[in-house]
Amino acid sequence: MELTGNKYAGGGWRKLLATRRGTVLVATVCALVAAGIIIFAMSSYRHNVNAENSPETVFVASGLIQKGTSGEAIASGQLFKPTSIATKQVSAGAIADAAQLHGKVATADIYPGQQLTSADFTASGGLPSELGPTQRAMTITVDSAHGMVGQIHNGDHADVYADLESGSGKTQQFVRLLLANVPVLKAPSSVSSNGLGSNNPSSQQSNVTLKVDSGQAGALAFASDNGKVWLVLRPANATQSQSGSTVSVDSLASASPPAAPARSGR
Repeated sequence: MELTGNKYAGGGWRKLLATRRGTVLVATVCALVAAGIIIFAMSSYRHNVNAENSPETVFVASGLIQKGTSGEAIASGQLFKPTSIATKQVSAGAIADAAQLHGKVATADIYPGQQLTSADFTASGGLPSELGPTQRAMTITVDSAHGMVGQIHNGDHADVYADLESGSGKTQQFVRLLLANVPVLKAPSSVSSNGLGSNNPSSQQSNVTLKVDSGQAGALAFASDNGKVWLVLRPANATQSQSGSTVSVDSLASASPPAAPARSGR
């Protein structure tokens, strides 16, 4: 029966094509099908062209970004500018959100006009990623008492006082606030004795790494080499420190006794 049906069906098409009207009808159907295919193809092509030429915003370096620069420094220093470019010109992994720079460092130099991509960055590691362009990491040696070893921790802030000897005509010790509100990158923890006895706090030495401005590093180095350095822990809600204040024997002798702190009573 199936073969007979196909035979009849084939015969029907032959009869249809044998007439002028049938031939025109078949040609019209074929033309409509071909037109539909062409319209679909043109529509897809225009869609792809429009998609490739549609604008997309990405970050482009506005200046030279050196290898090792942290994402935080790039964002805070506005070392990039959001730029609208055609989608077909967007590099793979292009960055368009500053949050993508958090905790990253540049793995190579990025030149002006170059798109920032995920391939240009890696997870941050080491101290350089925590420093801004004008900041420096500096390690000094403190003893257990002066460095508040065990009480100051990474991320704390401290005031740095220098205990020095006057270089004027008469020798006189003085203490001066050297740096205020200094971030502690690596707190003093390991303590070693210099042979004077482990029970002597001044003999227990430890290293502390501080984040300072480039112009402050020299003063801190001088104070560390030529005197003693005190670290004074600051609370989160600390008031402004009195910069430039100097304390000496003369200033203590001539100063009025400080007022007793107010006490809450019942």
